[in-house]
Amino acid sequence: MTVRLVARTLRRYEGALGRSAGAVARPSTARAGVLLTLVDDEGHVGQGEASPLAGHSTETLAAATLALIDVVPRLGEADDDVAATVGRFAALATLPSARGALEVALLDLWAQRRGVSVAALAGRDAETVPCNAQPGALLDDDVEARCAAAVARGFAVLKLKAGAEDFTHERKVLAGLRARFPAVTWRLDANGAWSLDEARRRLDALAGLGVEYVEQPCAEVFALGERAVPWAADEALIDPETRRRFFDDPEARRGCAAVVLKPMALGWLDARAAALSARALGLGVVVTHQLDGPVALAAACELARSIDGAWAAGLDRHAGLDAWPAATVAQAQGPRVVRASGAGLGLERIDR
Repeated sequence: MTVRLVARTLRRYEGALGRSAGAVARPSTARAGVLLTLVDDEGHVGQGEASPLAGHSTETLAAATLALIDVVPRLGEADDDVAATVGRFAALATLPSARGALEVALLDLWAQRRGVSVAALAGRDAETVPCNAQPGALLDDDVEARCAAAVARGFAVLKLKAGAEDFTHERKVLAGLRARFPAVTWRLDANGAWSLDEARRRLDALAGLGVEYVEQPCAEVFALGERAVPWAADEALIDPETRRRFFDDPEARRGCAAVVLKPMALGWLDARAAALSARALGLGVVVTHQLDGPVALAAACELARSIDGAWAAGLDRHAGLDAWPAATVAQAQGPRVVRASGAGLGLERIDR
């Protein structure tokens, strides 16, 4: 089945963040992206977003934008096989955020035409998925107050950025937070800041502090093996060849608790395929964002809802939304990702 597209637009958004966010060593203070809008001959509007994050994504916003500028005018009709439609444009193969923008816009459009959510269109429509909060970095001056605020909102899983030079101080702060909030499950994210040897020592040194896992503790996570505290793979899964090695080689996965998947970094369909592979291997699946805008956040929420047994997702509202027009992402409801009332992404049109 095909649909005729009667309008296709791209619009750029950018803005400053109210608070710096992201990796300890590479904080973000501003975000930018492009919004793709597709309108079909029945008036349905599908939206997609490309907002690669400098220092984390494999492509630049300029490259993603140029690719979409080339592709969009040639998209007169779209097949209900979204992968096949997107696959017609070879230039998108190495540009996951641009590819994901088109995938999500088409999924949004087709789900609306069928009166279902994007998650349901993908195959599973979970009513809710647990969510973690991300109060900031361990050494932020106000981290305790921000953790208290998250707990007051109902969050039971808190993720904190690590990777400062003074690990001893970070561990001491975490021990204090653990003492104050004993019911909380903690996640740390080092964004690859530790060396392999440091990661091995520090994962062992974090034992007994309620840490579920440390996300991407070092670049060479596949060499970590079993540690006292497990690790999770994030940036290591962005490259498709490396991702295949991870899923094919049990030794590379040894000691891994979960995969952390960002649709903006992998593309929506590839992120879902990776999630299904991880679940089949008994690994946890955590869907999160890259300080994306509202369309990408809604799409990530739909991805999380489509995965059976997804772990607490990193999909609370975040500072990256400051760069975009205010929009209500119905799925992002504090400690739980929920089903939106509308079809598709359940999101209002952003480019009005």
